[in-house]
Amino acid sequence: MISVGEIFIVVVIIVVLITLLLPEDQVVDNSSRERFRNQLRLVGLACHEYQAEYGCLPPVVISDERGRSIHSWRAMLLPWLESQGRTQPPAYVYTFNEPWFSPANRQAALDNANLYTMLVTTDGREVIQKSKLAAVIGTQTYWSPSGKCRRLPLEANQDERHILLLEIPNLYGVWSQPNDVTLDEVLTLSKNQQFTPYGAHVLYDDGSVTWFAPEALTEANLRRLLCPFDAVEAEPAVEASP
Repeated sequence: MISVGEIFIVVVIIVVLITLLLPEDQVVDNSSRERFRNQLRLVGLACHEYQAEYGCLPPVVISDERGRSIHSWRAMLLPWLESQGRTQPPAYVYTFNEPWFSPANRQAALDNANLYTMLVTTDGREVIQKSKLAAVIGTQTYWSPSGKCRRLPLEANQDERHILLLEIPNLYGVWSQPNDVTLDEVLTLSKNQQFTPYGAHVLYDDGSVTWFAPEALTEANLRRLLCPFDAVEAEPAVEASP
């Protein structure tokens, strides 16, 4: 009769063999994914708290009088992320009196390198892919190209929820840099299969978080889930002066 100990040894050997047979880029550190999901939930809470105070979502970018992009929505949410009980040092020491590219704010970004960032690794050390949580800018999405104030729904409806923020693979630059993506750019990523092989996490407008396999990130699905607003209502036409 086979003992329990022998069965356990056989199971361990099978798991090890399966791991060795898998292509290296399919062995992903799940702890990194779970950390990212938890962070997305906090970001969702921060968005709702920001809206509760200011009446709508933050602008996708803040520009100075010269038209330079000086602060991202990611920076604008930092006070609300702080209020949710951050206990791990270093603290967010981002300075709104200086642009994101100032030495002090660059250091703040480096001190919190994992913020808004997802690292796919094989062993916890070797980075295969670096993704960044991004706003998708469009006339029908939650992030208006004109800076129009957009609001999250006051009541959650799982049947009508839409994507608020999306994980974008290989979106380079520190998290504080105001670089996001347009709806057309996201659809192009889908068309070119840039979400393969790791898929993408999404933060819905009701605060829930999920992961989409690459085959689910089709152009049709993304367009439907990213566009809660009618184009005409979202960006009314501007009449030309006579």
